[in-house]
Amino acid sequence: MILKIGEREITCRIKYKKIKHAYLKLNPKYELEISLPRNKPIKVKDLIAEKEMWLLKKMKDIDSSIKLFDKDNIYYKGNKYKIKVIKDMNPGIKFSGNCIEVHRFGKKKTENMLKEFIACKTMKYVLKKTKEISLRTGLFPKSVSLKNMKSFGHCTIDGKIFFNSKLICLPPELIDYVVCHELLHLKYFNHSKKFKEKIETYFPEHKKLENKLKKYYW
Repeated sequence: MILKIGEREITCRIKYKKIKHAYLKLNPKYELEISLPRNKPIKVKDLIAEKEMWLLKKMKDIDSSIKLFDKDNIYYKGNKYKIKVIKDMNPGIKFSGNCIEVHRFGKKKTENMLKEFIACKTMKYVLKKTKEISLRTGLFPKSVSLKNMKSFGHCTIDGKIFFNSKLICLPPELIDYVVCHELLHLKYFNHSKKFKEKIETYFPEHKKLENKLKKYYW
């Protein structure tokens, strides 16, 4: 189903679930997912009309968002680099001005080489930063791992922390905030008042950092 919101056409998909209220979710590709309760009659047309201002704001936010990794460009520590592929018998990756050079030969794909490179740099950075912040907070995870996921980080109930394998693409201040955020979840597993008070002691401008994080996507 195609909807026209403002001057833009967006794809819409409707799902019926065991929920009490309707929910709308708009992703960076301008695909709208509407979740509706199974046993409650709701007219989609009326719902869209009611949520039009919200949708316009969400689309404006998406227009100003930053994709951290695509086929032409990649961000590294918040800086944008153009991907340049060079045929070379000695494969490797290096920075050159505003470009990231991918020296490759054979069947290995450029995207896979970059993912491995970024994951390696991410792991090195988060291990160092986790150690630093753990010493400050007194909170130590059972393990630190990388994962290919949509979120920036995740802490499990048994004390394991996972970070997005592309986390190094973000500006350092945001990476540090994500690391501290997940470490504090070892003690405060939800976003309670105590959690917010605690993170404010390490990052007084944590609300601004959260808003900055929302501008980035993979």
